[in-house]
Amino acid sequence: MVGTLLAGCGGETDANREELKSSEPESEAVFEGFTPAADARGASEDAPGQPDGSVHAAGMSCTGGTAGWSQQQWSAWNSNSNTVGTYSCSGTVFGASDGSTVSVAAAGAERTGSAQIRCSNGTWVWVSGTCDGKVVSTLTATGYNLVCSHSDPVRSKWIGWYVADLKRCADFDGLEWWVAQYNSNNGCSASTNYDGYGSKDACFRANFQIAAGSEYTEAQSTGHIAAQSEYLACGPRGAYPWSNIFADGAKCKYRP
Repeated sequence: MVGTLLAGCGGETDANREELKSSEPESEAVFEGFTPAADARGASEDAPGQPDGSVHAAGMSCTGGTAGWSQQQWSAWNSNSNTVGTYSCSGTVFGASDGSTVSVAAAGAERTGSAQIRCSNGTWVWVSGTCDGKVVSTLTATGYNLVCSHSDPVRSKWIGWYVADLKRCADFDGLEWWVAQYNSNNGCSASTNYDGYGSKDACFRANFQIAAGSEYTEAQSTGHIAAQSEYLACGPRGAYPWSNIFADGAKCKYRP
């Protein structure tokens, strides 16, 4: 993690700078707009012969505020390249005494991770941390409920068609509609040789692909979920799995 300290809790020393330079390169910690509380200032600041605020006494504590950090994620979640990039996190820091190391949890619905920072004579110093996109259910992401498995054999078959043809699990409403048509033999009849497709399953699947239109065309040409379908399932900030769909296809991961 690369540590970068801005406007810390009491001014940055040369020792702080050297410590930050030696940190790892993936992430950076940034603290902005904090000044020491009056009762946390070192007595030496008011010592005779020294300008006010020019020197901080050893042992100065740090005030609270907000910590921000980031991390580059190189591995694609479930092969979805949209999940590769730099993730930014932030969390609340409480005041701490000199020498204390505190853990900061990433806040918000889109991020997971934590950071460790140390109070060094009134200045927060970066120690380590992680930051990534949170993995949530599609229902949590957009209220769009996807179904990846079912005990009913007809529904299970249709889910398999969704995965094979659209590269995603079945949306609940769409699945129920198609299953109702299939079970009631609404169309695709033997009298027409199943619309020329030769079997009930072949006829319904062909009509399913036709109804899916551009979603089916894009999914088949790219080998993964269509962009509009990903947006519907996960929203503008979420990514859908391009692999392991049966296992993880009802989930989204928040993008960088």
